[in-house]
Amino acid sequence: MADLGRQLHEYLAQSKAPAAPAAPAPQQEPSAVPGPGWRWPWAAEADPWLPGLSLWQRVAGAALCVLLAALCFALAALYAPLLLLRARKFALLWSLGSLCALLAAALLRGPSRLLREPSRGSLLYAAALCGTLYAALGLRSTALTALGAAAQLGTAATALLGAVPGGIGGVRRLGGLLGAALRRGAALPV
Repeated sequence: MADLGRQLHEYLAQSKAPAAPAAPAPQQEPSAVPGPGWRWPWAAEADPWLPGLSLWQRVAGAALCVLLAALCFALAALYAPLLLLRARKFALLWSLGSLCALLAAALLRGPSRLLREPSRGSLLYAAALCGTLYAALGLRSTALTALGAAAQLGTAATALLGAVPGGIGGVRRLGGLLGAALRRGAALPV
């Protein structure tokens, strides 16, 4: 504990000392293949909300969250044929999978970066996700759970459409190209 206090005092002393202007580092062309000096783009700076986690701990945690999300999505897919009978379980598993996927993204990018400037779509998605979980776990209402899941899927679809270059016009153009290729019977290039 004393070592931690000493390190804190040294750090504070360094931040109070005037910094000498550093020479600009030479810009290197980013390499597509990871090499000795290569770093992941999201690991450029430590996130203040995750101060004690190293890069590899964050990657391992994100991998675990992705595995849990895949498990939840796979279990939700098993309930898809019984959607009318088990709508609450399907929505709960789907929402927990979405929550695990968001947690994986937060571990990789850093929660403060994800929450720095949230868009309206991401706020609506988070509200629909929380509403679905509350309706399934707290209220135990199948109708409200189904409504929340529909809102969640709608906001996710809107966010995905917004991510396509050109927005709705880009989706229409891609759909037209895909439809024309399917009508001609041509195979899609892979």
